[in-house]
Amino acid sequence: MPSEFLTFLLYLFYGMAFFAIGVSITSRDTRASHLRIAGVLWLFALFAYSHAFHEWFELYQSLPSPVFHERLIPLINLLKLILVFVSFSFLLLFGIRILRIVFPGKNRLFNLLPLIAVISLIVTISPFPESLSSETFSFINSRIRNFIGLPAAACAGLGLILYSQTVTHISRKGARNFIGAGIALITYGLLTGVVPSGTHLPILNAPIELFRGLSAFVILHFVMNALYTFDEERKLLMEDRLSRFAKAEKLHALGKLAFGIAHEINNPLTNVSMNVEMLVKDLAEPIDKKRVTKRITSIERNLDRAAKIARELLAFSTEKETEFVPASLNDIIKSSLELLGSRKKEYKLTVHLDDTPSIPAIPWKLEEVFLNILVNAMDATPKNGVIKISTRYEEKQILAKICDSGCGIPPEMISLVMDPFFTTKEIGQGTGLGLSICYGIMDLHGGHIELESEVDQGTTVTLSFPLKGVTNG
Repeated sequence: MPSEFLTFLLYLFYGMAFFAIGVSITSRDTRASHLRIAGVLWLFALFAYSHAFHEWFELYQSLPSPVFHERLIPLINLLKLILVFVSFSFLLLFGIRILRIVFPGKNRLFNLLPLIAVISLIVTISPFPESLSSETFSFINSRIRNFIGLPAAACAGLGLILYSQTVTHISRKGARNFIGAGIALITYGLLTGVVPSGTHLPILNAPIELFRGLSAFVILHFVMNALYTFDEERKLLMEDRLSRFAKAEKLHALGKLAFGIAHEINNPLTNVSMNVEMLVKDLAEPIDKKRVTKRITSIERNLDRAAKIARELLAFSTEKETEFVPASLNDIIKSSLELLGSRKKEYKLTVHLDDTPSIPAIPWKLEEVFLNILVNAMDATPKNGVIKISTRYEEKQILAKICDSGCGIPPEMISLVMDPFFTTKEIGQGTGLGLSICYGIMDLHGGHIELESEVDQGTTVTLSFPLKGVTNG
C-alpha cells in the first residue's frame, strides 16, 4: 500500500509539473512582444498539456481497480501511446521552430528532421500489431521515446540555450533561465529517451520516473522564471514609449512658447535694425560721437537681450548637462519666465523671490518643471488673470509656490492629475504627461510636489526642495 501511494503521488505531481508549465505559458500575454519565441511558445504549451495528461493516464493505471482496470488496459495503452507521440511531436516542432529562429538560413535541413524521426519510428515498429499486449506497448513506447522524444528534447533544449543569447540585452537573468530550461529539457530527454520506463537505478535504488518528475519540476522552475523576460521587455517598451511621449510633451511646450520667443527676439532685433539704419545716416553727416555712442550702446544691449533669450531656449531644448550642480532656484525661475516670452504680458504676473540657499540641481530639468506648471496655470487662467510666483526658506527646505486664479480642478480629479496621460484639456491640446514628468523630476531632486485647488477659485502648486547637502549662496 505505501508503494502504491508513493506511485500515485509520483505521477500526480509529475503530471502537475507539466500542466503548470502549460498554464504558465498560456496565461502569459505575449501578443505585444517583439521576441520571436513568443510566436512558437504555444507548441511548448501543447507539449506540456498533452504530456501532463499522459502522466495522469499512468496515474489512472496505477489505481487499484482490478476488474475495471483490466478491461480498459488496451484502450488506455493506445491512448497513452497516442498522447506520448503527440506530446513529443509538439516538442519536436517547437525545437525545430526555435532552431529556425536561431539559424534562419537552415530551414530546409530542420524541416527534414520530423520526417526522418517519423520514418525511423515507423520502420522500427512495423508491422503494427493487432493487439496491444504489455510487451508490445513497452516496445512501441520505448521507440517513440527513442526516435521522437530524445531528438525533440535535444532540439528544444539546444534551441533554448542558443536563443538565450538574443535576450541578454533585455534581461541577463532571463537569458540564464532560458539556458537552465534548455539544459533541464536535454536532461529530461536523456532520462525519457535513453533509459527505459520502469528502470530502477541501482546506485540510488529509485525508479527512473522519480528523476523524470524531478527534471520536470526543474523545467517548470526555469520556464516560469524565463517568462519574466516578457515582463522586462514590456517594461522597456513602456519606458521607451514614455520617453517618446515625454519628448513629445516637451516639443508641445516648445511649440506653445515659440510665438512668444519669436516675438521676444524680434523686438530687440527690430530695434537693432532701426539703430543700424539711423547709424548709417548719422555717419553720412558730420559725426556726433555722443549720438553714435548711444546708438551703438542700444544695439549692443538689444543684441545681448536676443542672445540671452536664444541661450535660454537652447539650454531648455538640448538637455546636455545631466549632473547635479549647485544652482539658485530663483535664477531657474527667472530663466523660465524669460522663456515664456511675451505670453507672460497677457497676465498679471507677480513675482516675490526671497533670498534662498543654493540647491543641488539639474537646472534645465527644473526649468521644465516650472515651465510646465506656468503654462498649465496660463491655460487655466483667463487673460489678465492673476498668477503669483513666490519662494521662501523655512524648516530646512525651500518652498516655491505658483498660484493661479483659473478654473481650478474638481476634487475627484486631484488624485489623478499626476498620472501619465491624464489630462483635462481637449484632444490635441496636451499629452497628459506634463505633471507626471514634473513629479518624476521632483522625485529625482528629492523634492515633493503638492496641489491644492478649488473649482472657479484657482490652483496652488507647491514645490518643496530639501536642503540636505546644499551650500549656501
